[in-house]
Amino acid sequence: MSELKDKLLKDEYKDKEDLRNFPVVALLDITEEESKLLKELGLDTIENLSTKWSDQYAKMAKKVPKERINSWIAASRLLLVEETEKVTTGAKIIMVGIDNAGKTSLSIALKHRGALSSLFQRLNGLTPTRGLLRSKIDVFGMDVHLHELGGQSIYREDYLENPQQYFVGTDTIIYVIDIQAKDRFQESFEYLKQIINVANNLKIKVPWKIFFHKSDPEYEIDDKSAEVFNSIIEYMADKCPYFNPATDFFRTSVRIRSSILGAFSHIFRGISLIQDGVNEATESVAQGLDADFFGLYDFRSNICFARFAKEDELEDLAHNAYYDAIESIVDIREPFLRIRRYTLDDNVNEIFILRDLKFSGERYIMAMLTTDESMAKDLDQDAIQEIIEDKLQDWIEFRGYAAFPMEK
Repeated sequence: MSELKDKLLKDEYKDKEDLRNFPVVALLDITEEESKLLKELGLDTIENLSTKWSDQYAKMAKKVPKERINSWIAASRLLLVEETEKVTTGAKIIMVGIDNAGKTSLSIALKHRGALSSLFQRLNGLTPTRGLLRSKIDVFGMDVHLHELGGQSIYREDYLENPQQYFVGTDTIIYVIDIQAKDRFQESFEYLKQIINVANNLKIKVPWKIFFHKSDPEYEIDDKSAEVFNSIIEYMADKCPYFNPATDFFRTSVRIRSSILGAFSHIFRGISLIQDGVNEATESVAQGLDADFFGLYDFRSNICFARFAKEDELEDLAHNAYYDAIESIVDIREPFLRIRRYTLDDNVNEIFILRDLKFSGERYIMAMLTTDESMAKDLDQDAIQEIIEDKLQDWIEFRGYAAFPMEK
């Protein structure tokens, strides 16, 4: 931490304690005049700047260059990350659930690139996770660390008896339930209650997500199972203030990779602090392109950085089309363009367009659905890039600052 203070604070503040209540003028890059502006906006301390910046970002940007604002936010967030709260650089996501719920398969499917058949080959013969399994994925230039807690009873006891070792520093908790294991619903529910108690006792204030996993296309949920799932959602809503019963549960299946892509994209947009601010900009892009769906995907991870859909079914269609198209591109390192047509149930023809783009030195993949025939027939790729740059460039550049800060 002393190294961070030397780099980010003015000399008179480097030896003082209680960083959270430091005035913003303590930051090396903030002038007295700029600190007055921040104080007027209620961002008078390091802590307020690091946690409440998003509410006042537009007002700050009217008077101060965005690159300066972004550096202040990054500095304030870096300073408030205590060594005891972060075990890794970047964000930390915990996946927990009883054994054979499918946690490892979710992690593998998320990072898999290639045909679905080769994914099944990788998943065939998986053995139960022993203890803690760590993996990493690069998302929007941010290291996201997935911590999978093995679900066998011998390991569950350790998590519950020594929760600080596993749960402190977490940014999101995912609880995975195998919806096909009817004989283990009660066991899974009871373990969920124990994990919630642990998190609440540790005062861990992070989003919770429920994955109803192995929701394969042909599998039908019976009434009794549906009652159990509803009880779980109701319990979560009552016990977890950071769980939204309308948006924080997902049906996932490795046989429908779009379900996994959509769930993790939702989570990653949230932990990178861009989800709220980018939504309006993305809708503007969709309007400018006359698109029923628009998505901008991170090239390395396939995670959807920004998305807008007029209807939920269009988002599902686009994610599926995205995966299908990616698998058919022989050399993804080269520039590419793919156009396909899909006929929906009401005989509406949606045209799917996929192409790669570059912004601020990073490569992204754009996907869109439109009924505009002229868009596909006379595709103006430069015009498309110009519209995206106009509406989303600021957020694309900002994602590096908004990413969860490094420990050191």
